[in-house]
Amino acid sequence: MVKPPQPNSLTAAELVAHLGGRLLGNGSFVVRRFSALDEAGPDEAAFVVHDRLKDRLRQSRAGLVLIPPGLEGSRPKAGSAIVTDDPYLYFARAAQMLLARQRVQEVLTTQIHPSAVVHEQARLGMRLRIGAGVVIEAGAQIGDDCDIGAQTVVESGAQIGRGALIHARVFVGRSVQIGERVVIQSGAVIGSDGFGFAPTPAQTWEKIPQTGSVRIGHDVEIGANTVIDRGTLSDTVLGDGVKLDNLIQVAHNVFIGDHTAIAGCVGIAGSARIGRHCQIGGAAGILGHLQIADHTVIGPMSLVMSSIRESGKYVGVYPLQTEGEWEKSAVMVRRLPSLRDQVRALRKTNETS
Repeated sequence: MVKPPQPNSLTAAELVAHLGGRLLGNGSFVVRRFSALDEAGPDEAAFVVHDRLKDRLRQSRAGLVLIPPGLEGSRPKAGSAIVTDDPYLYFARAAQMLLARQRVQEVLTTQIHPSAVVHEQARLGMRLRIGAGVVIEAGAQIGDDCDIGAQTVVESGAQIGRGALIHARVFVGRSVQIGERVVIQSGAVIGSDGFGFAPTPAQTWEKIPQTGSVRIGHDVEIGANTVIDRGTLSDTVLGDGVKLDNLIQVAHNVFIGDHTAIAGCVGIAGSARIGRHCQIGGAAGILGHLQIADHTVIGPMSLVMSSIRESGKYVGVYPLQTEGEWEKSAVMVRRLPSLRDQVRALRKTNETS
C-alpha cells in the first residue's frame, strides 16, 4: 500500500501519477530532495541522462533514480527507479513540484517583515512573503503566492501575477505588468527609462519622456542585473516563457516572442523585434529596429546589423588569432575596398578587350 504523501514531500508513485514514466520498485519512497548521483544517499533522489554513466549508477546509494530506457538493469539494487525518455526534463518538473509543495507549508498565511513599507492602497493577494525593506507603492497589485525579496521596490500601478518569485533588490517600475510564475533574480531593473533623447541645434540632447511601460508574460525568468527599459510611447514586451540570463540590456520598445532564450551580456537596441523560440548566444548585439524570424539561432558574440527574415543559425564571430596575425588580417581588411576597385577595373578591361 502506498503511503500518503507528506505535506512537504512527494512519493515516487505521486511523481508517476503527475508526470508519467514507468515505476520500478517502491512507490512509497518519499522524495524530499534531489542530489547529485555520486552524492545522493538512501533518502535522496537523483537522475541519470547518459548510458555512459551506468557504472556510476550501479554504485549510487540514491533511494530513487530517474533513468532513460535501457538502464533498468543498472539501477541500484537497494533503490527504486522511474524510467522516462527525458530524465533531465523529468527532474526539472519534479523539482518544481517539490519546491511548490514545500513553499505551501512554509507560507500558510501572508508574512510581511516589520521593516517593509506597504501602502494602504496597494492590493495584496494571499500567502505572500514580503521581505525586509520592501517598498510597495499605492495602486500596486501583488497576486497570490508571491515571494518579494528584501529591498525590492514595486512602484505605483505595477502588477505582479500569482506565484512570482522576486529576489532581493529588484526594481519594478510604475505600471509594469508581470505575469504568473515569473522569476526575477537579484538586481534586475524592470521599467527604467528608455534611452531616448532628441538632438538640438545647439548639439545638446533633449530628454524624451518615456511614457510606455513593460509587459512580461507568464513563466518568464529574468537574470541578475538584467535591465528592461520601458517603452517611449508603447510598451516593451516579453512573451510567455522567455528566458533571459544575467546582465542583458533590453532597450525601449523591444519585442521578444514566446519561449525565446537569451544568454548573458546580450545587448538589444530599441524597437528590435525578436521572434518566437529563438536562441541568442552570450554577448551578441542586435541593432535597433531589426526583425528576427521565429526559430532563429544567433551565435555568441555575433553582431546582427540587418534583419533576419529566414530562420537558421547565424554566426558572426571573427576567429581568434595571435596579435601579430590579427594585425596582418586588419591590414588586409582595410585594403578590401581598393582591391575591390582593382577587380572591377580588370573586369571592365576584359569586357572591352
